[in-house]
Amino acid sequence: KQWYQRRVPITAGTDGTIRLYNTLQPKPFQVLEPVSGYVFGVQWSPARPLVFAAITANGSLLIYDLKKSRVGPVLQIPVNQTKSPVYSIEFNSKSDTLSTGDSKGTVKVWKLSQGLSSQIRGEVKMLERIAASSYE
Repeated sequence: KQWYQRRVPITAGTDGTIRLYNTLQPKPFQVLEPVSGYVFGVQWSPARPLVFAAITANGSLLIYDLKKSRVGPVLQIPVNQTKSPVYSIEFNSKSDTLSTGDSKGTVKVWKLSQGLSSQIRGEVKMLERIAASSYE
């Protein structure tokens, strides 16, 4: 795991929220409510400290880039046509892909654009500032 994945944990909830924490503080510094319904999983990108992806009960893959928006996903992709739940997500640490698995047993591999898979200069410091900003 990258250091920021340990220092800035991220959680998904059946209350429909995604919560970002600074391990030095008791409360989340950011709470996102992307959909009405469950968010079944969320994971930081191993390549970009400001990018994470989430999966939902309504069959969506949500990709966030905190450099571009701190309130909503930069991409919302329907994983399947039936809007069946997506239960599994995993970034590939060796390539620019991520995989999803849905309730029908279908696994898909998604190729990320260079903008979502190549680290930007100063991005680590940016995440540190975002994580600390709510407590200053």
